[in-house]
Amino acid sequence: MKERNIIEITDVSKKELEFLIKRVLFFKKNYKNRFSILKGKNVGLLLDSASLRTKLSFEIATFKLGGFPYFIPTRSITHELGKPREDFEDIIETLDKFLDIYIVRDYSRKLLTVLMRKNYPPFINGFSGTGHPSQALADVATIEMHRGNIKKLNIYAICPPNGSGVIESFVYAILLLGGDITLITPKGKITPKNNDFFKTIEKLEGHLNIVKHSNKLIKNADVLYVDEWWENDPKFLDKKPHKKYVVDKEFLKNSKKDMIILHCLPAHHEREISKEVFYSKNSVVFDEVEFRIYSAMALLEFLSK
Repeated sequence: MKERNIIEITDVSKKELEFLIKRVLFFKKNYKNRFSILKGKNVGLLLDSASLRTKLSFEIATFKLGGFPYFIPTRSITHELGKPREDFEDIIETLDKFLDIYIVRDYSRKLLTVLMRKNYPPFINGFSGTGHPSQALADVATIEMHRGNIKKLNIYAICPPNGSGVIESFVYAILLLGGDITLITPKGKITPKNNDFFKTIEKLEGHLNIVKHSNKLIKNADVLYVDEWWENDPKFLDKKPHKKYVVDKEFLKNSKKDMIILHCLPAHHEREISKEVFYSKNSVVFDEVEFRIYSAMALLEFLSK
């Protein structure tokens, strides 16, 4: 395995990202096949919160690559009866002897902090509040499959003014590939989840534009990414976007007929996107879901060599 971690999609170069997209599309084309790339390797999924797509995609990806996936609910190994069970350093030192690679979702960032001190065994960030590289890779591969070269497309995303870890990773991926993207937010600006967001995008090839809502704006879009408007707060669903930021038939009235719509999921119908649009012919959401498996395969393969 490589001595290398993937915390954010920008931890790979443009050339590497282009290669990863090709591998995603290869695994899509050969989805019925099994491989021996991870033969004899143990992949540990340390997840501290609900996960459907990240957990399943990496479990299936590991199996298809010939490895062994192990789901480790983080809370069960760090706490007992509500109290800390073991020093986090000791936990990681133990797991290092068992695992060849980690997939980590850790909102406390305590285990993540320990893992970030080293780069072997490597780990992939499975979205710990910021950074979702496997999602971003699946997103750009889905776009390339449906619409071709990202540099030739008008790409838009709609998100809350206080930023979004998923959208920010998506922005990084588009800019890293040399594409341009426009964010639509209620304030025409964002306070990003990533503290170094603006410094990071300055180093990337593409261009980011941030604007307020406009009914005429959407007519240029080839791709529209709809955010969940997520917050790390159990009551985040009570905070609904203003109705003019809900992607519904009215929002899309000036859009191109062949525009594609993405959403990372979970989606909340009639909150950030209408059910009609979510299941429309323009939606590629469930292709995007399927590509989570192939993006996981591509990232695991990348770190295995």
